[in-house]
Formats: sequence, structure tokens, C-alpha cells
Amino acid sequence: MSGRQQALLVLAGANCLWAGSYIAGKAALATWPFASVNMVRFTIAAAILLPVLWRGRHQLPKSPGDRWRLVAMCGLGFVGNKALEYLGLSLTTATDTALLIAAEALATVLLSVALLSERIRLLEAVGLILGGIGVYLVVEGGLRAPTLLSGSQSVGNLLVVASLILESGFTVIGKTVVERYPPLLITAAVVTGSLIAWWPAGIAALWVRGWPSLSIAGWIGIVYLGAITTALCYWAWLWGLKRVMPGAMAPLLFIQPLLGTALAVWVRGEHPSLPILFGGVLILLGVTTVVIRRQPAPDAPAATAGTA
Repeated sequence: MSGRQQALLVLAGANCLWAGSYIAGKAALATWPFASVNMVRFTIAAAILLPVLWRGRHQLPKSPGDRWRLVAMCGLGFVGNKALEYLGLSLTTATDTALLIAAEALATVLLSVALLSERIRLLEAVGLILGGIGVYLVVEGGLRAPTLLSGSQSVGNLLVVASLILESGFTVIGKTVVERYPPLLITAAVVTGSLIAWWPAGIAALWVRGWPSLSIAGWIGIVYLGAITTALCYWAWLWGLKRVMPGAMAPLLFIQPLLGTALAVWVRGEHPSLPILFGGVLILLGVTTVVIRRQPAPDAPAATAGTA
């Protein structure tokens, strides 16, 4: 098995584990505010990764450019993205969130075109349009006039879409960083750095709402989010990103909406409407079209981008 095939296999596994994050997140959000959930989640992940960060502290980026990229990865992937995603998840369903995750692949391809010199053709543009229509159907719950701010579920879906744009930015910027630094060390650094934002936000949320009780399912959900979907999966994602271009990773994101929706129906008993399911199909069809027709760029631009 080639190194690229190994990377794709690891990335597929990470997406399978990520598919369960929406179920785990809904269990935790049932009684805790999203900021506090993320505070505990990233504290668990940082505790697991702290030995790696301590041992590798002398290998951390020293140039101002790379340090700012680390800050951007932390802000986009672990603060901004998770704030919008979990606030949105608290307002919408695990099914909608899982279906919308495929939109991240569209955003990743677009950013790869803009920043990593990947090409886009006419059929790819058609795929982007199909995916955009699918996102609209999921957000609106059907083909109707825009009412994005009229209901909590629509607002939640819109927040999830915004979070995915930030997540795709994390992936594209991460490509330029992991070419030169160990992926596990970078994971440890950005996860730990996110606590600067999550501890004040999480404590403030608990101060306002009080310390709510958390069910066993909720604690299991938070531990799963911290240990598995953060410490393990993001390390796997950055490890694979070192070996594969972001656009080539996009098809693997399909695993999340397919498996995540199935889990939401099975575990939580959610019943997505036909328009929402149709929107999910359009998203998958659009992303598939983009990925099949995408022309990959050579690795050189990603490997040498922004070495200042």
C-alpha cells in the first residue's frame, strides 16, 4: 500500500469517527451551554496532547509568518469554527448538521483554487451550483422564499454553514504549515492555544446559567469529543494533509453526512423531511462533480507557500 493510500485510509477513518460528533454534541448540549461544552472538550484534548507539546516545544514555528499561521489555524479551526458549529448545533438537528458538512468540501475546493493554485472547470462550476442549491434546501427545509432569520433551526443551519467555511480555511492554511512541522505537534499547539478563548467563555457561560447537571450520556459525549474527535481525529487530519492536497481529501468528507445522518436517525430518532434529504443528495452530487473534474495542482506551491 502506497503512502497516499495509507493517508486516505487514515482520513476515511477520521471522518467515520467525526460522524458521531453530532450525536455526542447534541447529548452534551442538552444541558450545557456550547461554550462550556467546548471548554471541557478542548481541556480534555489539551491534557492528552500536552506531553507532545512539551517535548516538541523547541520545534514550534519561530518565524513570524508561521506563528501567525498557527494563530489563524487556532482561530479558524478551534475557536471560530467550533463556536459557530456548536451554537448552530444547539439550534438545529444532528441530521441537518451532518448533511451540511458536505458543504465543507465545496468550500475547501474553492479555497484550494484560490490559494493553492488548483484549477476549476465549467463542469466543476455546475457542481458548485448544485451543491449551493442543496445547502439552501437544507437550511430552508424546502424550496421556499428565504426566511433565514425566521426560525431557530434555519439560523442554526446557517451558523453551521458559516462554521464550515472557517473549517475549510483551517485545512488550506494547515496544508502550508504541516509541510514543515510535525502534524502531531501542530495539533497539540493549536488545540492548547484554543483554551485561551474557551476557558473565559466557558466559565462565563456557567456563571450566567449556573452549573447544570450532565447526564452520563452527556459526559460520554464530551469525552468522545475531546479524546476522539479532537485529539485523535485532528491529528489524523493534519497527518493526512501533509501527504495529500486538500482538494483530494474532499471526497472523504462525504462519509460524515452519510454516516452522521444514519446515526442521527438511529440513535436520536430524528426524521429529516424529504426536501432536506433531497438537499443533502444535491450537496453530495455537487461535491462529487467538483472532485471528479478537479485538476490537482503540483505540490510545490503548497510546500513553499509563505515560508517567511
